[in-house]
Amino acid sequence: MFDLIMLPFSFSNSARLVLSVVCLLAGVVAVSGESLFIDIERSRIERVIEMGYRLDPNVELEIKRLGEEFPDSPVPGLLEAGWLYWMQDYRGFDRELKERFEERSEAALDKAEAYLKEHRKDPDAQFAVGMAELMQVIYFVDHNRWWPAFWKSRSSLKIMKRLVAEYPDYHDAKMPLGMANCYMAKTPGYLKPLKFLMRFSGDMELGMAYMREARDEGLFTRVDAGYYLAGILYELEGDRQAAHDEFAKLVERFPSNLKFQSTLAELERGLGKQAAARDRALLVMSSARVAEFPAIEGETLTSLLWSSLGSQSFELTIEISRKAEAFVERYAFLDPEGAWAEYARAEAFLGLGERGEALALWGSISEDRNKMAADAARKRIGEVTGG
Repeated sequence: MFDLIMLPFSFSNSARLVLSVVCLLAGVVAVSGESLFIDIERSRIERVIEMGYRLDPNVELEIKRLGEEFPDSPVPGLLEAGWLYWMQDYRGFDRELKERFEERSEAALDKAEAYLKEHRKDPDAQFAVGMAELMQVIYFVDHNRWWPAFWKSRSSLKIMKRLVAEYPDYHDAKMPLGMANCYMAKTPGYLKPLKFLMRFSGDMELGMAYMREARDEGLFTRVDAGYYLAGILYELEGDRQAAHDEFAKLVERFPSNLKFQSTLAELERGLGKQAAARDRALLVMSSARVAEFPAIEGETLTSLLWSSLGSQSFELTIEISRKAEAFVERYAFLDPEGAWAEYARAEAFLGLGERGEALALWGSISEDRNKMAADAARKRIGEVTGG
């Protein structure tokens, strides 16, 4: 978490793989002209999605109301599963939420399949089944469960391909296909097991075209298409500026989304905009709600630690390093990463002219705790002392 190098662009493995969860919940056949998606007004579904992006605490209540009003529709269950996925991702270390997602996503899939049996010709019903499976693929990839991810992805992508073939303007189905094509064409190491199982090489040009169509023409996938397009630009294309520009649009639309703000801060840091990154990370940390989302809190502390150091806000670096250590103490398995907070604090002491404090702190970082941090500390001791 507190590595010296820039954090990897903070998309979970699942996000990189194929999907949008929340937006896909409202997948729409753009050519249909209908105002309903599986019995529910699209405007109501869109409202729930907007609430989700704003991290509105009332979103679960709204989903419950939809379920009571439309007991035969699979949409409320899909919305619930999507919300639970993001919450277990943002909160990071909550086992109970993960178990709830597993249970509710399976229930959502069962309901979508039951609805499809009664509405075989309905493309939205087909999409709902594919989307429910895709949510599970996301989760399986996050947890390196490659075999179930493989089977679910084969089934769901088959549905999406058929929809795009039959309905060329079904732009929401293009986004998962775009993600699959891009990441199978330029496959990062963590996805090699899935690529091996899928035997799918991918088409980068087609994938990028699908992503842009979903972003520009999709009815409900525009936000997530922009989110994942930024990830592709950063991770696969190496274009940090383009990734930043895509993400800035999301933050402008949803300023209360702490995940969006935190990721943009890290992108700004990667572009060398240390002061801008510092100020944005401070904004996230000032939110009364950040402690609700430990994964976001940890990412933001990391950005703030290094951007404050990079902007020579040394006293702030010392303060944040101690907050980072307190955060690590709450999650014992992160203890080795706390060594980087000590390393950064030593750099800040040196910047303030307290050479002895810096050398002592670097010298206290042990290999047993974090070898990389200890090696970096020894190197700095040699540079500072001329030894």
